[in-house]
Amino acid sequence: MTNTNDHEGSVAPRAGVEQVQRIGAWKVTMWLPLDSTSGNPREIRIEPHEDGDLQEVARGITSTVLRQIDTASFAEEVGSLAELAHSGQQAVENFRRELAGLPKGVSDEYLAVLSALYVRFVNAGRRAPAQDLELWTGTKQATLKGHLRAARQRGFLTKVEGKAGGQLTDKAVETLRGINVEQVRQP
Repeated sequence: MTNTNDHEGSVAPRAGVEQVQRIGAWKVTMWLPLDSTSGNPREIRIEPHEDGDLQEVARGITSTVLRQIDTASFAEEVGSLAELAHSGQQAVENFRRELAGLPKGVSDEYLAVLSALYVRFVNAGRRAPAQDLELWTGTKQATLKGHLRAARQRGFLTKVEGKAGGQLTDKAVETLRGINVEQVRQP
């Protein structure tokens, strides 16, 4: 079972859980988005396994192969992930409420909180911190990139040439004092 952000054949990355089973000459891939309320797969992809018997593949997918797909074990494994995703969604909603409580617009407080969350994602090794910020803030990535640029220009976040990164400045740390940033510390 793997947690995927990229799904073959899709235009945009999709967060979800994927499990691969081998049934004879076939590779069966089941996928479920993290926001699903059910443990059953939303998609099942059946394709020839790279080591599959060519004669069996030539006969096509039979009803025997379909009956052997074990969706019950998938649902069992996904159950705990669904609980984790639900608690993660709750944290995102709580963070968005806290963000909404800050002064309106691109305020110093907003930029300090955004910078702190961004640094948290970068330090956690996230490959696409702007994508994570979009999920947590509900703001489009292009807008967030402009806000991060403003955070750097206004002295909340240091610059790193050519890649994602940076550190909070003393100004950002000072601004964060007195703001409830518990959700920023533990996304």
